[in-house]
Amino acid sequence: MTTLDNRSFDTADEPFQPTSEEARAPLLPDPGFLWQVFRRNMLLVFGLFFLVLLLAAAYLATATPVYSASASLIVEPASDPVRTSEPDRAGTVPNTDEIDTEIRLMSSPFVAEIAAHLYSERFASPDGDPFTEAEIELIANRMGGTTRIMRSGSSKIIDITAVGPDPQFAAATANLIGEAYLQSQVDNKSQRSESMQAFIEERLAELERNALSAQAALDNYRASRGLVTANGGTNAEQEVSNLNTQLASARADLAEKQGRLNAARQQLARGSGGADVGAALGSSTVASLRQQEARASAELAVLTQRYGELYPERRQTESELADIRRRIQEEINRVLSNLQADVQTAQSRVASLTASRQTAIGAMTSNSRAQAGMNELAQKAEAARSIYQSFLARAQEGTALRDSAMPDARFATRAEVPSSPFSPNYALTIALAIVMGLVVGFGGLLVSEYLRRGVQTKRDVERRLRLRYAGAIPSLKSTIKGRQPLEAPQDYVLSHPHSLFAEAFRSIRTFLMLSPGKRSRAIAITSALPGEGKTTTSVCLGRTAAAEGLKTILVDADLRRRGSSALLEYESDQDIYDYLLHDAPIEQCIYRDVMSGLDILGSNGVPEGGQNPLRDHTVEKMLAELRAIYDVVIIDTAPVLGVAESRLLASTADRVLVITHWRKTSIRAIEAVVDMLIDSGAKVTGLALSQVNIKKYASTGDGDVYAYAKKFRGYYTN
Repeated sequence: MTTLDNRSFDTADEPFQPTSEEARAPLLPDPGFLWQVFRRNMLLVFGLFFLVLLLAAAYLATATPVYSASASLIVEPASDPVRTSEPDRAGTVPNTDEIDTEIRLMSSPFVAEIAAHLYSERFASPDGDPFTEAEIELIANRMGGTTRIMRSGSSKIIDITAVGPDPQFAAATANLIGEAYLQSQVDNKSQRSESMQAFIEERLAELERNALSAQAALDNYRASRGLVTANGGTNAEQEVSNLNTQLASARADLAEKQGRLNAARQQLARGSGGADVGAALGSSTVASLRQQEARASAELAVLTQRYGELYPERRQTESELADIRRRIQEEINRVLSNLQADVQTAQSRVASLTASRQTAIGAMTSNSRAQAGMNELAQKAEAARSIYQSFLARAQEGTALRDSAMPDARFATRAEVPSSPFSPNYALTIALAIVMGLVVGFGGLLVSEYLRRGVQTKRDVERRLRLRYAGAIPSLKSTIKGRQPLEAPQDYVLSHPHSLFAEAFRSIRTFLMLSPGKRSRAIAITSALPGEGKTTTSVCLGRTAAAEGLKTILVDADLRRRGSSALLEYESDQDIYDYLLHDAPIEQCIYRDVMSGLDILGSNGVPEGGQNPLRDHTVEKMLAELRAIYDVVIIDTAPVLGVAESRLLASTADRVLVITHWRKTSIRAIEAVVDMLIDSGAKVTGLALSQVNIKKYASTGDGDVYAYAKKFRGYYTN
């Protein structure tokens, strides 16, 4: 079989060849072609799209809503509310391992069991009775199975998420798991405090006895050695210390008084008479006498200027002044005597204190050996007392901490009862359904195009079959809007000559008549398979040509089916058999179609014998005679794949038009037919699509009139 790419065509009837621009593969698909592909598969795409939406709606209607509630905890060591001797851990940042450990603890069945008991205390059971242990265990298992605990990034926050069909139970689970974890921490701290407190209380009584015994031994030893202390030292030490203080004070006092006495003696040695001695100058008596002396001296000076020595008042004043000066000297002498007495008293006191100090130092030296033993006992007593006080303080701290234990975490946020379900997510499901609907719809489009076997568009004819596109013949029903056809197609073309249906046949006839080469007279209409509209096409072509004034004859060469003869109700005494086998005149074998003026050379029936009138010489003779008489000769042949004489008729005709059922006949069948026709020397002019549903969007592609049928409504009368 000859392939389509290597066909041998007559120069007058070269096969369709694309231009260089058409043959060049475009960088991107033709948007018009993509649009046409979408339009002709629009129902499939939207059907699959809405099917996916329907499935999504069914899922949303039947799916059990699942709610999600989340609570958050911040893990950070809590500072003790009671000040203790232990270092405060507040502010310590937990590391990753510690937080992971806490997460494992929160996920443990132990915490879930505590949460279940908390739930049983706060909520009522469905039957109104208290929860049983079995029900609490089921609640714990349910909480553990519906809870997801994880760290929020690299922070100290732990998220507790609970999911389930009951929104209130989900929120309660998230909160109670957190509370159970915090309670477990408090219980753990309280248990440790109680254990430590029990140990301390056991040791506390023994330590108290040891402290008392050590202190008693120290007191007895000190008393037996005379080492009674006051204010932290022994009596001898305190006595020596006091004597040292008194002796220093006495010596300072002696030095002061000795200095005053020495100063007075030096002034007397210079002949001053003691008037300028500091002690005398500070005496109030001497000061008073000095005032009297000054007054008397002033009066005497006045009297001396006025009177002589014998004046009585002058003599009296002189006597009074001498007496005052005598009394001043006596007072100065008394003061100097007191200074000497004070020095002697101070010296006696210093001597007495020195003697007492020597005696105390001797007593302290004698007690030094006993002091060493006392120090050892004092250290033991102090150690026993310190240990006892430390345990006593720790016992008090333990009691306080046990009653005020705080967890090392706190709630950051508590779970709220969710108002909308977590799953199914209506918005997300609808969005995914829309996306999946589009994917499935366009996937179905691709599958449909991939599995499409029939010829559908002008592009298929020209690019896949490499044939000229003769046109498309619509189905009569698709050209009539909103009603069923009341006439047969061959009658409709005559009753509605300006209809879209009739125009399709005129377009095909024009294509055949204006095709390259000499004027077409004998046109063979054939197909690959039966039922493709070959006979209807032949009849309608003949009727439209005859109705327009062309002298036309239709030859029914499908002798086994005689389709054209039946459609046009062929009746004649002599038929094509008589014409070909018995040389009957052509005029006696012709039947005239009254409605259109079309001549028909048909058959009255299928003979029982096997004699075939269609031979090379008979066919050539018939066509030569018909060409001489008629303008157009249309030959309705049998399907090529099933009947051999169709190739003979096609090879003898001037033009061959292949008819194929739109979207039905496979491309391989058409390729086989074209190969057979070319091998037999037939001139395949083009291919026409029959029974096209023009209501389908872009049914034959954007290169045909049916892609723009709505724009031409005013040109046709259907």
